[in-house]
Order: sequence, then structure tokens, then C-alpha cells
Amino acid sequence: MLKTFGAAAVAVGILLAGVLLNAGGSAAQAQEPAAASQPARELTLDLGGGASLRLVLIPAGKFVMGSPVTEKGRSTKEAGYKIDETQHEVTISKPFYLGATHVTVDQFAAFVKDSGYQTEAEKSGFSVAAVIKDGKLELKRTPGVSWRAPSFPQKGDHPVVQVSWNDACAFCVWLTKKSGRKVGLPTEAQWEYACRAGATTVYMWGDNPDDGRGWGNCADQSLRKALPNAPNDWAFFNWDDGYVYTSPVGSFKPSAWGLYDMIGNAWQWCQDRYGDYDQGPVTDPTGPDKGAFRTLRGGSWWYNPRYCRSANRFRHMPGDRFDNFGFRVAAAP
Repeated sequence: MLKTFGAAAVAVGILLAGVLLNAGGSAAQAQEPAAASQPARELTLDLGGGASLRLVLIPAGKFVMGSPVTEKGRSTKEAGYKIDETQHEVTISKPFYLGATHVTVDQFAAFVKDSGYQTEAEKSGFSVAAVIKDGKLELKRTPGVSWRAPSFPQKGDHPVVQVSWNDACAFCVWLTKKSGRKVGLPTEAQWEYACRAGATTVYMWGDNPDDGRGWGNCADQSLRKALPNAPNDWAFFNWDDGYVYTSPVGSFKPSAWGLYDMIGNAWQWCQDRYGDYDQGPVTDPTGPDKGAFRTLRGGSWWYNPRYCRSANRFRHMPGDRFDNFGFRVAAAP
């Protein structure tokens, strides 16, 4: 069954879940902690087989999570979207480590080799592939598609894709046992705090999407050239990052806190269930206790400016996996 990629990315998310038939503007104030009590600024975890994973220390502090009602691209009731970016103050009470990049194909391969793990796509024998055909991006349920063989070529330093939330959590459980350090997916609050790195603008680079050249791999002119028949109302960034599909991690500028690809390349699974934010100031929120969906952040190589904003939220079932779903890990100091 073949589905043609439409203009509305929310509709794409709903469509993908159905095709997959899943079996189951206020100031952000980053507070630098006291240097005398700080853990190391970087942490490298040995994955075995010559592979390792580098994380950077994110300081404790406060920030305003969400977006102002005036932010361009924000969800509105008038457009038929759920209002889910209500601004509120969040305190991140302790420093934490966050992966400098997405988990890569090579890093995930080290996990699979050591543990014998099979991803959900491998066990089911299929997934949804993103195929460029006749100048359009089509979503096709395809046998044999998995992290080993997405619908486009990858190398070992690309972000691993076609991984579900469940697959990402399995990686974290394995790495916790292997490293002796608690490793997990970041919470939504941790992710947005780290993504902003003290910025209060729409994107980490500012408010103008066109200023994002060199910051990430998103739906830009390189993709547009490959999609001459894309719907007229499908927006693209007005710069060319040189990649149609995923790019090697760390290919673009790091954030102020040394993180790469927080925006673009592949969506990043977070720990939280998807739901409304808590009302008022909160400390170390972990999301709602109930809900079928898990959250993703950051946009990807095929998503437009609206979905690559720092405050944008995305959701899918924990078993869903696609050619633009990946993850990065967090760890306790």
C-alpha cells in the first residue's frame, strides 16, 4: 500500500501510525553550577568492539519551556491543532549528561552484536520506508526495512533510524548494565532545555529560519530539488545543507553547550508520555503518568521549519519506527 506525503506533517504522523499497524519569548536563564562541585565536562562510555559514546555535561538551571502564542509556526486551534506548547517555568535541579550526537549506526551495531537484540522492525519483518518517487516523498510499507537497511544508504557515522521507543529503551538498559552508570532517554524538559542552551528564540540560532544555514539537516533546498512535485504548500528552509537524507552526526555547528544535531537529521525519542504540560512552575518534570503516545523532539531531514522549532512536540506509539526516527541518550553525573 502506497501513501503520498501530504502537506500537513501532523497528518503524516497519523498516516504513518496507521500504515505501520503497530502491534501493541520569556527569558531562559541557564545557571552555571559551582565549578568546585562539578563532574567532568565530558563523559565517554565504552560500547565494546572499538565503539564509544561521548556525552557532554548539561548544567542545572531554569528556563521557560514551550512557546509564546505569537511564535510563528506554533500550533493554533484555528488551524485545527492541539495547543500543547503552553509556556511554563521549569527548573532542572541537577546537571546531567547528554549525548553529544544521536546514537549512530555503528554504536547501535555494537549494542546488537553484544546483546543479540532484534529490533521491532526486524522481528516483524517490515517497516515504513520513505521513498522518493516521481518527485514526491511516498511512505510505503516495505518488507525487510530496518535499522540495518533503511530506504536510503547510510554509513556507520549516520544516526541510526528505524528504531522505536522500545528499541531505544532496550539500548539504554543494555548500556546501563555495561557501563554501570544509569543511562536513559532524556525527558522532554531536559531535551528542550539542552536544545535551547540558554536561547529564548524560535530556533537555537535565532528567530529567522533562513539563518539556520550550517546548523542542521532539515527539509531544505537539497531535498526540494529531489521533490519537484511536492505540494505547493509544503515549506522548505531556504538553504542547502547538501544532504537529501541523513548526514553524518556532527557535520554541522554545535550548540553553545556542545551538542550537535539537536535540530534535524532524525527525530529524537524522549522518555515522557505525550500529554499536556503541568500548570505553573515545575521542577524536573517527567510527563504524565498515563497515555499511549511517547514524545519525539527535534525534527528531521524531511521536516519543515514549523516542526524544527525548539518548542515543537511530536508523538507516536512506542512501537512505531520510520526512516527518520532516532535517539540520543542521557546519563546521571
